[in-house]
Amino acid sequence: MKRHSFFYFLITLILFSASAVHGQGFIGPSVFNNTQPVMVNRPVTILEARNLPHDSFVIVNGNITGTLPGGKNYTFRDATGEIAVEIGSKQWRGLSVVPGDSVVIYGEVKINRGHFLIKVHAITGTGRINVRHGQPVMISHPITVMEAVNLPHDSFVILNGNIVNVFPGGKTYTFRDSTGDITVDIGHKHWRGLTVGVSDRIEIYCEVKISKGQTSLKVHALRLI
Repeated sequence: MKRHSFFYFLITLILFSASAVHGQGFIGPSVFNNTQPVMVNRPVTILEARNLPHDSFVIVNGNITGTLPGGKNYTFRDATGEIAVEIGSKQWRGLSVVPGDSVVIYGEVKINRGHFLIKVHAITGTGRINVRHGQPVMISHPITVMEAVNLPHDSFVILNGNIVNVFPGGKTYTFRDSTGDITVDIGHKHWRGLTVGVSDRIEIYCEVKISKGQTSLKVHALRLI
């Protein structure tokens, strides 16, 4: 059993070293077309969001103007139109807003039978923030690994750095910045066609996860910077 584990580790190390030499240390989906989800590097309008593929990650500025049936669905509006947004209780992270408050949402475009919706992973804005001790927070500017490990479970954060290692299984990596390393979980769809190497600096949008005293990051989107 130990010999098999060592052999698997050795093969993984060889593949990682070879790919890093060629500048393609970590590869997302190998095919890119107009139906594959994308990560947009700038805030978009609702009109633009409606023209993106399912599971694309977007940042949208506007206002929440009303509630929809279901308890966690709302109407979101900007100058180009309206779209339904889904915001779970944890995604509010202590924020309360009224229709006149400007907000920024970070989420994924969802398309079901021609109906468009943005599933929100985080929201920030000009409304009232009431965060209790230990409650997850939303930080809308890049922070460091050292800062991230001191935040509550389910906090939403943005970090800049490099992916420097891949673990067996293909979706767990080591992310590094000038303050330290942290384990990050990046699912296949979250690459959204991006290919990066160990020397590429990236920005990740993610949630802090704490399990058995260990802190990691669940990545929802990433981009080259």
